Amino acid sequence: MINKKYELLKDKTVLYVEDDLTLQKNIVETLEHFFKKVLIASDGDDAYSLYIENQNRIDLIITDINMPNTDGITFAKSIREFDKKLPIIIISAYTNTDYLLDSIDLNIIKYITKPFTTKKIITLLDKLLDYFELNNYIIINKNIKLNYNNKELIVNTDRIKLTQKEATFMKLLAQNSIVTYEMMYEYMWDYDKSPSADAIKSFIRKFKKKIPLDMIKNQHSVGYYLNI
Repeated sequence: MINKKYELLKDKTVLYVEDDLTLQKNIVETLEHFFKKVLIASDGDDAYSLYIENQNRIDLIITDINMPNTDGITFAKSIREFDKKLPIIIISAYTNTDYLLDSIDLNIIKYITKPFTTKKIITLLDKLLDYFELNNYIIINKNIKLNYNNKELIVNTDRIKLTQKEATFMKLLAQNSIVTYEMMYEYMWDYDKSPSADAIKSFIRKFKKKIPLDMIKNQHSVGYYLNI
């Protein structure tokens, strides 16, 4: 029953950063019940590397403040250089006012004090549910938006149903100036080896039939970009 309520979170990937390995293990076991994937780091340096490797996959960051090497606030500042909107949750053993003010400046969506209990996790999940429901749409321009969770592209008043692969492609196009072939292979195909050039062309040909004419363009030998 509880998983049903939080079904919206089941396609989300979370990056969880915590240097207390015992706490980390316990929290990860809980988070894995609700999220598609939990990436784990033990300090801000490792977390930053994981973010760079997976930035088009990560939907949420939960990070402790007090960690060796790079602390949680510095890590969050680094993330904001790339992404102003990615939801970040801060966890701390202290209610330090300076940290709180820094968190406000960084657009932190929730600040949780330790201990990070099951009750606090449920409260957090409710907050995230509200957040993702309110931010379910990716605005492409004033006339076009993508409802990624519902796999639907809305163009003016028309609603275009998408496959999972098409929705992922549109999300990549909306979030990147160009979607390279390498990005398509990595995020859209789960094969051990890259799909053939014919498979890519077939996908694009079918997708173009669904969407407004010339909405996406090809950059030869590189990939695709939005033409809007």
